[in-house]
Amino acid sequence: MQIGSMVSDTGNIITCLRGWLCACLLLCWLPVTQAVDELHFSMESMAGEGWELGGLEVDLTLVDDAFASAAATVGALQIAGETLEKLQLRCPTMELGDVLSCADGSLEIAGSPFGPVAGRLAWRYFDAGHWQLKLKAMRFSRARLLLDLDLTGKRLQIGFNLQDFSLPLLAKYFPKGWALAGNVNIQGGLTLEEAAVTSVQVEASLNGFSYSSEDGLQVGEDLSLRLDVDASKTKDVWQGRMAARLLQGQLYADPFFLEIDEEKPVKLHLQGKLSGDGERLELRRLSADLGAALSLQGEADVDLAAGRLPKLNLHFRAADLGQVYGMMLQPLVIGSALDDLDVSGRMQGELRIVANEPQALSLVLQQAHVEQKSGQFGLSGVEADIQWRRSGAPQTSRLRWNKGHLYKIAFGALDAVFSARAGEVILQPLSLPVLDGRLQLEDFRLGGLLDGELHWQARAELKDIRLGALSQALDWPRLDGSLQASIPRLHYRDAMLGMDGELLVDVFGGRLVVEGLKLEDPLGVAPVLETSVRLHDLDLEQITQAFDFGRIEGSLEGYIRNLQLVAWQVTGFDASLRSPARDRRRHRISQRAIDNLTELGNGASANLSATMLRFFEDFAYERLALKVHLRGAMAELDGVSNPAGGYYIVKGAGLPRIDVIGRNHKVAWKDLLSRIRDIRFDDMIVE
Repeated sequence: MQIGSMVSDTGNIITCLRGWLCACLLLCWLPVTQAVDELHFSMESMAGEGWELGGLEVDLTLVDDAFASAAATVGALQIAGETLEKLQLRCPTMELGDVLSCADGSLEIAGSPFGPVAGRLAWRYFDAGHWQLKLKAMRFSRARLLLDLDLTGKRLQIGFNLQDFSLPLLAKYFPKGWALAGNVNIQGGLTLEEAAVTSVQVEASLNGFSYSSEDGLQVGEDLSLRLDVDASKTKDVWQGRMAARLLQGQLYADPFFLEIDEEKPVKLHLQGKLSGDGERLELRRLSADLGAALSLQGEADVDLAAGRLPKLNLHFRAADLGQVYGMMLQPLVIGSALDDLDVSGRMQGELRIVANEPQALSLVLQQAHVEQKSGQFGLSGVEADIQWRRSGAPQTSRLRWNKGHLYKIAFGALDAVFSARAGEVILQPLSLPVLDGRLQLEDFRLGGLLDGELHWQARAELKDIRLGALSQALDWPRLDGSLQASIPRLHYRDAMLGMDGELLVDVFGGRLVVEGLKLEDPLGVAPVLETSVRLHDLDLEQITQAFDFGRIEGSLEGYIRNLQLVAWQVTGFDASLRSPARDRRRHRISQRAIDNLTELGNGASANLSATMLRFFEDFAYERLALKVHLRGAMAELDGVSNPAGGYYIVKGAGLPRIDVIGRNHKVAWKDLLSRIRDIRFDDMIVE
């Protein structure tokens, strides 16, 4: 583990330093006991666990009985995977006696991972088990280091203060291609028992901290961070706390982005235990604040070795759901209908995880509002109290809203009662006001919450849905009538919404029957709708008056099969519209209706107003028929067979007789749409 490696390296460094210092100082003691004036000592190499030095030379000159000068050089020191080159230690005035001490020593290192190092030092040596060493104003690059070591028996106390350390000096320890900027100040202390770290106190601040990965997926910009760590080790277990505050800057960790406001910093506080091997973390206090948007409180056990979560109890509170959505949800749903929402409201709740699996969730929503910006859907006045359990008796949950809409269709207030257990939600019967009628749902069951394969089914009834309200909502011409339906099974799976049964629409004096309805990816950017429609005994006079097409009297029947719309644009269908064989309504057609049908079939108007027939207000007809087969870019047209060529769209009767005959059996769909747009509808634009 990385933590274990850091602790091991620290122990190796201290062991090396202590061994080297003791060896040098013991050599310095020899003149006192051996009465020599000068001493030179050299050693080709010296090694211990995790370190090795070569080219050691020590020179000692006795000034008088109380003082001596000393110098030591090392050609190279390898430790913790790094190499220090040409180390020089000098003390011009070393005090001799029961305590060897130096108040004005110096240390120079010609080569280190951070460049040349130079500074002052002092020491006091009582014996091999008791000494003190101070590094004063050690400078490298633009940084300044103060280090204070005090050994008493088997305990070594280390105090340190590092100022203005340039973070780009650490670039070699990061993956290739990463960029770093900023500086760090760090101070604190370490305690070692028998070369093993037993306590740590650290206060650090990073200023102007910026970084970026080579692929640009991990970026920090102008960050300001404060870190406080206080931990101690007892019986191979670390206990302590860590507090961090991110005061300003910007963070991007694909796909998440966070901008930190100095008045609303990001805060993290951890308190607990860490096993000596660094594999098990027990957090008795976990606290986090993402600015003013989201706060977390709880406790957790973490298996760092296996990357598992044996236990988590987490309380959360969101004062601004809009910020939480922008930070945590929106980046995960880019490209979907959930990517562009206006969200507001408050949220609080609790999550419990055991053995890496969620066991319980409580969620309370207050004064929530959701609006899809392109108008696909919206809810306002949402209140919820949701209680989910993986096992045990399910608890009652509620969901309410004041109003909402799906596309342009508005619906009223809802108060839903349901239970949620394991991967299933069971909804009690509900009634939703919509279009002056009601949608009733029964036997609603939602599954797949735990395995990610979301699906649901229900029985549904539509009662007294007024087509006048529907046409007004969709900006259609006024339609009279109602929509009724009893749907034995409405189901959703794999992003596909389907309907078993028939949807009955009482309109235009007859009936439309919608069947085989399927809607794929209903909230996506390109939903696909497939269905078929049967027409029974529609009153053409009502239809043509509603759309102001030009008056036609008579009945209409037929079908539209295999109708497909992609992103609500028609891409295919088979349609057959005709007069019934035994029509109970009289057959009359106006001049304008004839002009419009001629335009539709041939792309040119009959222009009856320029002929003698302009004196006739309407005409009798025998049959009316039109067939359209659309696949891809081409549409095939047909009607009643005409032995003289072409096909009848309208087959006239009586005198004067008017026939509307289509000549082209194939036409580009875009051209047919253009003809439909060119048809003259009073006060209406065909799109």
